[in-house]
Amino acid sequence: MSFPSPTTIYHNNPSPIIDPTQQHLSATGRIVLVTGGGTAIGKATVEAFAKAKADHIFLVGRRLNLLTEVEEKLSETYPQTKFHAIQTDITQENEVESLFQEINKIGFLDILVANAGYLPEPGKIAATETSEWWKGYEINVLGTYLLAKYFINQSQAPRGKPVFIGVNTGANHLGPAAGPMSGYLTSKLATASVVEFFQAEYPNIKAFNVSPGMVQTDMSAKANVKGYAIHDSPSLMANFAVWLAGPDSDFLNGRFLWANWDVGELIAAKDKIAANPEQLRVNFGGWQENYAKLK
Repeated sequence: MSFPSPTTIYHNNPSPIIDPTQQHLSATGRIVLVTGGGTAIGKATVEAFAKAKADHIFLVGRRLNLLTEVEEKLSETYPQTKFHAIQTDITQENEVESLFQEINKIGFLDILVANAGYLPEPGKIAATETSEWWKGYEINVLGTYLLAKYFINQSQAPRGKPVFIGVNTGANHLGPAAGPMSGYLTSKLATASVVEFFQAEYPNIKAFNVSPGMVQTDMSAKANVKGYAIHDSPSLMANFAVWLAGPDSDFLNGRFLWANWDVGELIAAKDKIAANPEQLRVNFGGWQENYAKLK
């Protein structure tokens, strides 16, 4: 099954235009945080920012052994970057606060990729365990809220425009048609809304929601997705994140994007996108316009 796309070209692997080794996408001098940095998309994102020569990359998650493994491997390959593996539960405010205190000892956190997420056990509502269903909200929504809160309240002064990237899911656009995953999809929809509010309330930052595509991960296996080809590279989202953190993405600030979309076509349509503030958003398309007509 193919997905609707605003671009005629739909990528499963990263294109050259988002290659993180390009000079204009350099992350030299910047500090980066990637949550869920020990596996799949998170791991690829850590490496992408290392390719972009970030000074420091903090990779956090609940499984320290996986984080340490990534830290040790990438430290050998990218000696110009200092990696920091820190075990963190993003649902615990004291741990998130402590994490930012550690980061700010070095400097201002310039780029945050909120990749960590949780997919509650799929099932129809009546058959689900309440605590398991609610865990999606704790990790996806509360976790994102806490990261955003401490990102904007850093003790250090910003260098340039801070960047917050929320890794979301394209399944939000399918709704119940995606299957009995209400705990996951409703929490990810709420998460996307949190990121939109964050950008609207603090226009001095860049913030994006991004679907990484259909990537083979522990969560996609748990979802037991049927009828969809799981063939998108983790590097697609990773390289796209580096591009979003660069200078050419300002016109997409606050939007819900897919890493699969062709960046060249998006740039070519930048004036059209900028002219429609409701395009590529979480809200009900056209609702605000139609409501205004009733007045």
